[in-house]
Formats: sequence, C-alpha cells, structure tokens
Amino acid sequence: MPVRRALMRVGKMALVMVLAAVSTSKFVHAKFDPLDPLGQLRKKHVDVSIEVAPGDWGGADVGTIHLVLTSVAHAFLDHAKLARDDLKLRIVPRGGSPRVLYERGPEGQYVIQLTARDQRWFQYAYQFAHELCHVVANFDHRVVGDKAVQENQWFEEALCETAALFTLKRLGVVWASNPPTRDWMGYGESFVSYAGYLLNEPHRYLAENQSLRDWYAENHASLRENPYQRRKNDIVASALLPLFEQHPEYWRSIAYLNADSASAAKPFPDYLDDWHRACPDKTLAREIMMQFGFDSGGRDAPRETALRSSQFPR
Repeated sequence: MPVRRALMRVGKMALVMVLAAVSTSKFVHAKFDPLDPLGQLRKKHVDVSIEVAPGDWGGADVGTIHLVLTSVAHAFLDHAKLARDDLKLRIVPRGGSPRVLYERGPEGQYVIQLTARDQRWFQYAYQFAHELCHVVANFDHRVVGDKAVQENQWFEEALCETAALFTLKRLGVVWASNPPTRDWMGYGESFVSYAGYLLNEPHRYLAENQSLRDWYAENHASLRENPYQRRKNDIVASALLPLFEQHPEYWRSIAYLNADSASAAKPFPDYLDDWHRACPDKTLAREIMMQFGFDSGGRDAPRETALRSSQFPR
C-alpha cells in the first residue's frame, strides 16, 4: 500500500508538471497583439461564406486565394458587427479598379471584384478589406430608386480605406504566429510593410497645424460632388486610423452607418447625426463628429449643425 500511494503521488505530480508545461508553452508562444492588448477580441469567427470565381488570377489558384481572403475576412469581421447572421461573398477578377457591385449574385451573394493578381497577397488583403468594409457599412442602403446616392459616399470611402490599413496591420500580427498554412510563416511582415509604404505617402496627411475641421471646411463641396478623390479620402483615413488602432471595438459601429437610406443625400452633419442616433454605442460617432467640428456633446447633434459652407469657422 505505501508503494501504491507513492506511485499515485508520483503520477499526480507528473500530470501537474505536464499541464503546467502545456500552459506555459501556450503563454510563451502567444504573440502579443498591439491591436488587442487585453485579448478581449479573441472570439469565435463570424460566419462568412466566400466563393472565389475562376478566371484570370495570374499565377494564383482559386483555392489559395480562398485561404487568403478567408483570413482577411476574419481579421476584419472579428472586430466588426454584421447586420446579418451570415455573409455570402462571391469574388471575381476584373481589370481597372476593385469594387463591390450593387447587384447581388445568383444566390444573393455580395459580388466583389478585385484586380490583385498572382501571389501578391498584400494586394488581395488591401483591396478585399476595403470592399468588405463597404458591405459592413450598408453601402447598398444608399440606393434610392434606381440611383446610388453619392453625396456622403466620400466618408464611407475614407472609412473603408481606414479598414484596409487596419486589416493589413492586423494580418501582420495574426500571420506572424498563426498563418493559414505553415508555408506562409514570415509573410505577415509583408502586410505590415505594405501598410507602412502606404502610410508613408506624404499626401495622406493634413498640412501642419491644420485640423480635420478646417480641412473639411475647405473641401466639403468637392467631396459631395466626387466621392472617388483618393488623395482626399486618404487624408481622412489617416486621421481616423489612430481611433481604431486604440479602440478596435469601434468597428462595431460601422454596421449602423447608412442605416436609413433617407440620410444618404442629407448634409454631412445630418448624415453623421443619423449615424450617431442609430449607434447603440455612440462613442465613435461622437468622436468623429467632434473632429469634423460638429457638436454632439454626448447628445444628439442639433439641427443647426447643418451649416452652409460660408458658416464653417476657419
């Protein structure tokens, strides 16, 4: 009996040592995520179905592209909130510029067209994250009748550029420790490098001592006329990116943008006001309204914030 008890004690000690070793191993190898320092966003993936259509993808095969895009979708959607339980996407190659179509696919999928080719995965990630953000932001709610209203689309474009930059950095962290396949160990640095390359472009930043409020006062008329002025949208994206890097949970509020199609053509302050009203957590909308010089003060923005261009303070 003494021998048996001794063996049982040795067995228990060995089990404790094994569990401790496993636990320690997980702790040691868990990479610190600067975009999620408290680990609050490590959660179950969003249910997303991605179909990659055959076509001219250069030297990349459809299955490999699917792996990359699935990783991109999770990197962004794990932070965002969807207005639906699942999401169906059909990805198609095209020339020109990437875009998401207003017309749905044969099975109700959102159709996203990408221009990335070959094995430049950083370009797939950058383009796909941008277009995916449009889907999350209810871009199709801007369609009134048979026309897509574009007066405030520039803001959505800026947010989607922000999402693309954020996702590139996020993928750098995810792929550093857990890439889709072991063959891509070390490729995460390419995502970070591409984000850095884009963010080093001088045109992406406000002039010295210029606020976003003053910049908008000078540019709001041209923004309403043409939402595809990339250099201007990039300025807004660079100004907003730090908000999401400090608070990744802010992406959940994007699902409440364009919630009401009636707001699509309103003056920009009223458009933001509608977003502010729709958001359960109003922190992000309030912060952005303040950066553009509109009053929220923790309450619904007043109607008189819909200023004419001559009323904007310089």
